[in-house]
Amino acid sequence: MTKRRKKGLLLYIIVLITLGIITQLVPEVTGALTKTEILQYENMQITDEVTCYFVREETVHLASNPGSINYYIEDGVKVRKNTKILDIAPHTSSSETSKYADIVTRLGSSDVTLTQMNSAQNGIVSYYVDGYEGYFTPEKMDTLKYKDIEGVKIQPVNLTRKTTLAGEPLFKICEGNYWYLLAWVDPGNISKYEVGNTVKVDLPMGQIKARVEKLVDQREHWLVILKTTMYYEDFAKIRSANANIITQDYSGIKVRNSSITTENGVVGVYIKSKNGDFVFKPVKIITSDGDYSLVYVSSFYDKDGKEVSTVEIYDEILKNPKQDFKKPGESKNTQGDNGGTNS
Repeated sequence: MTKRRKKGLLLYIIVLITLGIITQLVPEVTGALTKTEILQYENMQITDEVTCYFVREETVHLASNPGSINYYIEDGVKVRKNTKILDIAPHTSSSETSKYADIVTRLGSSDVTLTQMNSAQNGIVSYYVDGYEGYFTPEKMDTLKYKDIEGVKIQPVNLTRKTTLAGEPLFKICEGNYWYLLAWVDPGNISKYEVGNTVKVDLPMGQIKARVEKLVDQREHWLVILKTTMYYEDFAKIRSANANIITQDYSGIKVRNSSITTENGVVGVYIKSKNGDFVFKPVKIITSDGDYSLVYVSSFYDKDGKEVSTVEIYDEILKNPKQDFKKPGESKNTQGDNGGTNS
């Protein structure tokens, strides 16, 4: 191949690479240069990412004697008080060592019973125990401290097996009509919560609704106590889960905050009219996340109770009116040395 052909081939490759780069960059560049955008109707949620701890009214049943276990009720089934959960066929224990010793030690004497293999109360049957049933209780939950909970590894243990030793945990019954979730939040986020308000909680196996029951100031953190009557598949099994708490859920027209300006003290945006001119339109903000705001659609009422016409879905507005809008007779850039902008 001659040098001329080699140079031509090299130039051809360079041109192809350059065209590829331009193809990738042009959409981004043109989008950045676009001075207007079309308004859309959207949702905006105020959320908090937390670790939630489950608190239940629950009673752990322990074996009164060693023997072989015969189960009657499956995990997760709701039963009435005195329902027969299992039977133990007595036999002499061949071992004195229990693999549940740590759980029994943590349980202590709280919320346990040795008297029967029937349910001690109405509730949900669970064969998962972690030993903290007497620690995370409705009576104690508002005194629990973040520093005592942080870093604690709580692992539920499946109790189903063929045989048991005396004093070993067999199952527990959990109150099924209501239960609680605890979450510690930073002081800067506590304003999102108000006692009595309903929030949504996104958990690994689905979303539930809960009521803000109590807020406890613990200085470095706030303890948020939520109460729910909704069923959650794993509520009687696990002790904690990563969650996303949705404290507010709004709907409206989404507007970037750089598009919002003022004219004669009135908050609004500049929309493109049919003849291509930009005209000022008042808006009323529903909520904002710092970068975007939701505003009312079609109309809103001002502080005097007067109905005000506002933006519509699919209106075209200026992204940055302080930079791109000029009134008739004004130059495009009206900024002075102090950086101010004429309205």
